[in-house]
Amino acid sequence: MTKKAPTRTDHIQVFLVDDHPAIREAVADTIDQTMDMDICGETGSSDEAFRLIEKKQPDVAIIDISLDDAHGLDLVQNVRAQHPDVRMIVFSMYDENVYAERAIRAGASGYLMKSEPTQSLLKAIRRVHDGEVYLSRHMASRILNKVAMGRAS
Repeated sequence: MTKKAPTRTDHIQVFLVDDHPAIREAVADTIDQTMDMDICGETGSSDEAFRLIEKKQPDVAIIDISLDDAHGLDLVQNVRAQHPDVRMIVFSMYDENVYAERAIRAGASGYLMKSEPTQSLLKAIRRVHDGEVYLSRHMASRILNKVAMGRAS
């Protein structure tokens, strides 16, 4: 019995928000090479991202923290408020020890540093699409320890 290839409607629709065109191009190329994901849009602007996310209704949005026109976590909060079905991954060069917990509190479903291999990004997209939270083992352990110690809000 042969396995049926997924139809385009079965693909995870991914939207990219990063102010560096080279990063967007590299991530888009990586995603387009997978069998189960498609890029449905991309931009480097927070304002344009919000408009296009509303129009495209992606399954997952990958959002950089540092954007020319806004802070990425503000975009995460705005998207979460208006489009709660869109799952978001913050993809950043900034240290996860500083920003991962903030990103989750803002409404992201994952945090991934740009220094990670591209396969980690694909894994993160699949996980958050399936309703899970994606963090590095280090950050997941750190946050769970805070909760266990009763220090989390």
